[in-house]
Amino acid sequence: MVSRIIDLTMDLKTGAPVFPGYPVPIVHKWTSIEEQGYYSNLLMLVEHTGTHVDAPAHFIRNAPTIDKVPIERFMGRGVVIDVSDLEPKAAITANLIEQKLKELNVEIGSGWIVLFYTGYDVKAGTPEWFNHPGLDESGAKFLADRNINAVGIDAPSIDHEPFPGHNILLPKGIVIYENLTNLKELVKKPGFKFIGIPLRIFNGSASPVRAIAIIEE
Repeated sequence: MVSRIIDLTMDLKTGAPVFPGYPVPIVHKWTSIEEQGYYSNLLMLVEHTGTHVDAPAHFIRNAPTIDKVPIERFMGRGVVIDVSDLEPKAAITANLIEQKLKELNVEIGSGWIVLFYTGYDVKAGTPEWFNHPGLDESGAKFLADRNINAVGIDAPSIDHEPFPGHNILLPKGIVIYENLTNLKELVKKPGFKFIGIPLRIFNGSASPVRAIAIIEE
């Protein structure tokens, strides 16, 4: 059996697209080999830039910040649910999730990480990027009731206002990954190992991550 690693992370660079209201990130050359003898960059960005993970404190007052979330939450057995055929801004419902999991012969529970493939990662930086499908209240409750580790999506948010996904999942300690990419490669390949470790930002509401999937083939 051979292991294959799939990178699920967007480039973190100057001008990378962000959620409305956030400043555009800047990666500024701070020192150079030619002048100082060593190369380094200054990063200016919101925690929720690029591929990142939300801590419960992002929406819930006095909830754990990113540095207080148990490290085990950021890894687990993964499954990708294909919702790329949904209409713009369509709801990802409990019935839809249940049907898709049944087709994959997967029963999620403790330790699982559920990722949604929308295909909207290729629309990043365009107006259409924000028309992605998102969890509704029923879909969020379905996932929250199964005590999974995390939920993720290849779009700027897992939901739309009034943000039922965030408000239902985060109080349960279920962290949320956004702006993933390359999820298409994991469709119909449940059981892979997902890892997306955040920086230990003191009192952080989120953190950029390097997210990967490991497939045994």
